[in-house]
Amino acid sequence: MNREEKKRATRKKIMDTALELFAEHGYEATTVHQITERAGVAKGTFFNYFDCKEDVFCDIQTFWATTEFVKLKDKSGPILPHLREFLIELVRLVPYTRQLVRALYQSTFGNEKTLSNQLQIMKELKLMLIPIIEEAQKRGEFSSTFPAEMIADQAIQTYLGVLISWGMGMGDDKLNTQMAVSFELFFRSLQP
Repeated sequence: MNREEKKRATRKKIMDTALELFAEHGYEATTVHQITERAGVAKGTFFNYFDCKEDVFCDIQTFWATTEFVKLKDKSGPILPHLREFLIELVRLVPYTRQLVRALYQSTFGNEKTLSNQLQIMKELKLMLIPIIEEAQKRGEFSSTFPAEMIADQAIQTYLGVLISWGMGMGDDKLNTQMAVSFELFFRSLQP
């Protein structure tokens, strides 16, 4: 294994371990010490890859989004059902609790580096969504009234808005239900 492969493997091991611990103990109760101990890495190694626990969680979300998006691009048939499934799957894969969502947003807005990382993630997600939306517009599944870039922005804002409002205690108790309802309304507004 070369140096870059070893780095990727170490980073993934930290993320996988963090996810296990988040699922077992909850996000807030999990410490960096617990993550490093179970992953078998030194704290210094952890901090070579991540500035804080929130960064690990952001990377987990990005990894899942990218992984699920690749699956989406390879599916045949109408795009809309696959896009809907992609968005809901993201919610299922991440062990969100209302407390976790509030903690993540507090951390994101309170830390310039974390905010910058989140903005970069949103930019990358937008760039992945645009060609899918353009294809849906070509096929007549989405209206061409608005540019694909604008629709991608609105999709991301809808996702983040649902997370924030759900984290504040609004909406359905189940995040996946709340997300499904919100995106059903969103997608219906795009149909020709």
